Order: sequence, then structure tokens, then C-alpha cells
Amino acid sequence: MLRVLSTSSRRAGFWSPLAGRGKQAGHRYGDGMGATAKCHRFVSSAHVPSIGASSRSQHSEGTPASRPEAYPGTYHMGLFPWLLSAERQRIPADDLDAHASDILSADAATHGSRGAIGQVLRCAPLPIRRRLAHGLNMHIARAALGAQAMDDVCQGAGIALSRVAHLLSTASSGGSDVAGELAQLFTQPLLERYTSDLRRLHKDHVKLLLEITAINGAQIRQLRTKTGPTEAFAALEAMAGQGAAAHPRLSDLRARLAHRNYQYSRTLGAVRAAPASNDGCLAASPAVRVRVDVELNVDMRYRLLGASKVIVDDNATRSLMLSLESTQRQGSRLEWRVADIDYLLSSEQRIQQEFEEAQQMAF
Repeated sequence: MLRVLSTSSRRAGFWSPLAGRGKQAGHRYGDGMGATAKCHRFVSSAHVPSIGASSRSQHSEGTPASRPEAYPGTYHMGLFPWLLSAERQRIPADDLDAHASDILSADAATHGSRGAIGQVLRCAPLPIRRRLAHGLNMHIARAALGAQAMDDVCQGAGIALSRVAHLLSTASSGGSDVAGELAQLFTQPLLERYTSDLRRLHKDHVKLLLEITAINGAQIRQLRTKTGPTEAFAALEAMAGQGAAAHPRLSDLRARLAHRNYQYSRTLGAVRAAPASNDGCLAASPAVRVRVDVELNVDMRYRLLGASKVIVDDNATRSLMLSLESTQRQGSRLEWRVADIDYLLSSEQRIQQEFEEAQQMAF
């Protein structure tokens, strides 16, 4: 039975793919960055000795999270990419880095004062940039989606995590009837990644079991927004090498042509795309997509069971990062999907970028 520590209850209807499930189960969550909860003693039964402790963070995006020292825990990563409780959190791609997003930097320089502001902000210390980025993107998100939607996002993250654990566990047991629900819950890149991993588990006769027994608290760690036509950002992702899975029909030539039709600018993680033909002026009500990283403090058990042995058994109170992306409104409801878990895709993107940069420097 899922036990949830609560400070207040909010409407659960905003979460379209999961609407009603959390309410029926009686889930209640603390809200937003101000959510507080009793910290739990770190307990782990992982088969690898833990070094350090993972406690619930009491900070926002401006303060880096303290993490335990890493230990060699890669023995299970070939089976399923779920972090152990005592493993160090993955390092995501950082769009506030001075060297990030070369595709945007050239376009931003053409935006006059906006580009000059960006140059000045890049000189500010990273903690200050993170705090400013959080405030700016939160303002954009609340204006576009509504204050209530952003207040409810932590509650929705808790509901989504419970659903993720249930569906992945069911899918690893060969339950093909959950494929449609997984497609509604995950973005396409994350769906394809986990589908591949689940197939490998099935081939190796390994069963995955994820159990969420309590959600002790949640807070927003980071927000990012994209304002402009969907085609513009599909082209941008394809140009950056991220769009093969998300946009399989978007050819390289088409992406380049679409990219030339738009001007892009980024200020503190808030990206805007405007048609190049009208001097960057956006339509009256441009589409806004929001990505939210929610840090959840959970009591959970992660197990990998082989045919004759237990490969992993990690029962712990731990912090887990769930990345959500808004898609579109269906009537009065706003749809969100899980875009990443513990920065799995984002960290791989960062590693690929660093590898490509190293290759360019070598030659």
C-alpha cells in the first residue's frame, strides 16, 4: 500500500494520461518548492556496500545537490539503467554552460539587445544564472499554462512515478497490454529507450520489480520553456542530433530547410523561435512547452530477479529526479509526459556532446 506524507491536497484532473488514478488511490502530496516533509534515515539493502547517505534535499535549482561518493555499481547497468540508491545522480546536459548550444548562439547574436543581455548573463556566476533561470521560466510557464497547473505539477509527478513503477514492472513480465499506456505516459525517446531495455531483460530471463511504498515530499528543481512553433523545435532537435527518435520522419534535409526559416534565441534556458521572415515577431499566442525536473523523496524497492538468483535488491529511501514535459491541452486538461528519469537521456546527451567536442579538438 502506498503511503504518502501530505501537507495539502490539490486537483488531480490536470494529469490527462493518468487522470483519476491518483485520486482513487487517495494520493496526496506536498506542493512545489515549498513542500516540506520529514526526512527518513537512509536505509539500503543493496547487494553492494553503500558509501554515503542520500537524504532529501532542501534546496532549489540555485544550490547544487549534495551527493554521496560514487561506488562501482555498474554491474547491473547492462541489464537495466535504474540508479541504485547509493549511486551518484547522473550529470545532465547544462544549457546554462557558456559553451552550450552552438546552434542558438549564432542566431542569438542577431537579436540586438537580447543577444547583448545574453552575453552579460553568461558572465554571471552559475548559481546566479540558475536562480534567474528558474524565476524567468516559472514566470513564462505560469503565464502560459496557468498558476494552478504549475502548483499541481509535484502532485502529478508523484502519480506518474507510481504509474511508471507499475507499468515497467508489468511490462518486464511480458505484459503486452501495457504498451499503449507506456506510450501515453512516456515521451517517444524515453519510450524507445525503455522498450529496448525491457526486451533485453526478457531475452535474459530477468524480471524487473519496482515498488513505491511512500512519497515523502517533492519539489521543483529546474524549469525550462520553449516558445514558438512545434516545427521549429523539431528542426532544432534534429540539427542537434536529438531528433532521430522523437521525429523519425524529419529528414536531415527537411530539418535544415525548416531551421533556416526560423530565428532562435535563448535567455537563461528559455528558448524562443520566430519566423525569420517577420523580423522575429511571434504570433499573438505562440505555443509554449514546459519541461520540469521534479525531485521526489521516495521509499522504494528496486529488484532484478534472475532465473535462479537475485541480481539486485535495493530497498531504500532515496531522491529520484523525474522530468516532465507538457504536450498540449485536451479541452480543459493539460497533458504531461515523463521525458526522463534520473537524467538518463540527458546525461547520455551530455556525454555524446563532450565526446564530439573532444574529437573536434583532436583534429
